[in-house]
Order: sequence, then C-alpha cells, then structure tokens
Amino acid sequence: MIDKLKIINSDIVYKKEDKYLFDSFLNELGIDKSYEMLTNYQRVSEEKKVDLNMLLAFLGYEYSLSSILYTILRGQEDCVKAFLCNAFHGYPVSIESRPSNYSKTKYYFKIPVKNGKYLDIRTFNYTEGPVDYYDAVKTMDFGDVNLIMSHLDKNILLKFSKNPNIIKELDQTRKIRNYVYHHNLLYSFEKEDLEYGIAFIIKNLPFPELKKDYINEINNLRYQGAIRDFDIGEKIAIYLNDDLQKLIFQKR
Repeated sequence: MIDKLKIINSDIVYKKEDKYLFDSFLNELGIDKSYEMLTNYQRVSEEKKVDLNMLLAFLGYEYSLSSILYTILRGQEDCVKAFLCNAFHGYPVSIESRPSNYSKTKYYFKIPVKNGKYLDIRTFNYTEGPVDYYDAVKTMDFGDVNLIMSHLDKNILLKFSKNPNIIKELDQTRKIRNYVYHHNLLYSFEKEDLEYGIAFIIKNLPFPELKKDYINEINNLRYQGAIRDFDIGEKIAIYLNDDLQKLIFQKR
C-alpha cells in the first residue's frame, strides 16, 4: 500500500515559517484528499516537487472554478427538468413497490418514455402514488433525469435539441456534476477532458449572452481567485479557446 503521508511530506516543499500552513492544509483536507490534490497538481503542472503556496493556490482555483460550475450546472439541470415537465405536464406518475432481499421495501416511479413504455426510477421520497410528474422529477438527481432523456421518443427529444449528440453531452454534464456537487476534485481526470466537458455544459444552456458571460468568467479566473493574487498558469487554468467557443455556439 502507498504511504501517502510519506509522499506528501517528501513532495511538498515550504519555508520553515510556513509549517503551520502545511499542517492546516493537511488537517483541512485529510491525508487522502491532500494526496489526491498533490498528485493532480503534479500531473497538470509536470512538477515533481511542489511549492506549498502554489498548491494552496491550485486548491483555491479549483474551489473557485467549482463555484462557477455549480451555478451553471444548476441552470442546466433546471432547463432539462423544465423540458420534461412541460412535455408531460400534469401526467400522474404511478409508484410500484417491490420487496427487496432485505426487510425494506423499495419504491419505483413508473416514468413514461415512448410507445407506451415506462422507465423505473427508484424513489426515496414517496411510498404511495400517483404523484404529479413535476413532483416526481424534482426529487431526481441529474443521473436519473439524463436516463429519462436517453429513453425518450426521438420526436419528443428533438423538441429539446436537434443536436444528434445531445445525450452524450448531457452525460458529460452528469459526470462533471458529480465532481462538483459531491466535492470530488475536478482535476482527477484529464484537463483537456474537463475543458471539453465544461464546453458541453455551456453549449446546452439556452441563452447566448449567458454563455458569453460564463466563458469570460471561467477564462478570467486564471488571473484571479481564492488564496492568490497572481496568474495560476497556462498548464493549470481552464481556458475555453476559439475552437471550444465555436463548439459552444453551435446550434442546439
């Protein structure tokens, strides 16, 4: 098994008077997450020995970026749920109970999708139905919502987007949402994949001006943010370049 604490102590460098900062960093994140943050920074920066102040700046940048993405993702999720609720406005959703291997009974929404077929989505909020479609959908996370979208009749889905890759792009949104909402580290996967994922999220927002605002906010974050007053660096910063902006402004 990897001795994470030993690697942390070996690879993070700092001045003697900054020992309290190092201890605070380790206590706030814990050994495992501190190690993950360190290895993520080493991967994107291509540095073996990591200055503590740069690592703290990286942490601050990651938190600031997460805050922006949280707002964008909330808007994206509301947009998709609104589409579904409009498409099935007032539809009564039945609930099916099933005995499990344990003593606890499980309950499932019967969500309509296409050709008289239903998708079973587990609910932890209701034990009796029917419930209004809106009341059912508003309790779901984006994974369940995206699953519903992927099973819709094509004619219904086209009312949301004529983009043939919309389901794949929404799934990319779901993956990033899990990192942002559940406090994982965005840089746990490749920087290029993260940039494309963010581009897909912004692409599927409804308003062009809003897209421009988010692009500028993310690109400018390189030069400002929590726990730093300097440029975080090209290797680290997420930048939505001209090619990604062309992707963002393609027709939905």
